[in-house]
Amino acid sequence: MIKGIYNSARSLDARQKNMDIISNNLANLNTVGFKREVPFSQVISEMGESRFRQVTDFRQGDFITTSNPLDMAISGAGLFVVKTENGLQLTRNGRFQISDEGFLVNSAGQKVIGKNGEISFSNSMLSQNRSVSVSKEGEIKYGEDIMDALLIVRFTNQDNELLKSSSNFIFDESNIEEVPESEYQIAQGYLEESNVNPILEMEAMINLSKDYESTYKMIQQLDQSLEKANEIGKV
Repeated sequence: MIKGIYNSARSLDARQKNMDIISNNLANLNTVGFKREVPFSQVISEMGESRFRQVTDFRQGDFITTSNPLDMAISGAGLFVVKTENGLQLTRNGRFQISDEGFLVNSAGQKVIGKNGEISFSNSMLSQNRSVSVSKEGEIKYGEDIMDALLIVRFTNQDNELLKSSSNFIFDESNIEEVPESEYQIAQGYLEESNVNPILEMEAMINLSKDYESTYKMIQQLDQSLEKANEIGKV
């Protein structure tokens, strides 16, 4: 009986974590490039231990047109690489701009990484007021001058647990590879919307709430039975 209470309590904890995941998905409904997290699923490790595993849904979101030449979306496989204060991270958020120092950065001020490193537009070139163009392969031109090409990478094994930092992904260098140009296209003047479906998330939240309530009632019943058993034992 005590084991039943313990297992039910673990089930409650898992459902609460899943509720937090769904709430976070809904909170990022309008976050550019956000990839929804799939609720925890229980798995058995090779050592026979029970643990919970989190999975990210990398299905592509819808594209919206912005006509901003610095907005970019990836059609197909891959993620952008950005430099943060905690090192390099990956993202599908292509809302970029040029910083005061002349670097291509995202909305958080993190520098975008190209195949040759940080992508920089010199201040002298910016003063010439030329247009920025990006090819489908990710080559960036300022006027006729080639600045660099976007570095597009992907996870070699998405089954590994992926950690998020905001809408960015923290990665292990052994788990990424550069994506061949034939497997993606850069859409200039577009942004990728979140791939969260609010209807499905709300439905999952309602089902979780019902399961949580049922499990909680089960714990109460087991607890009452245990209390009665203790009282009988004292007679």
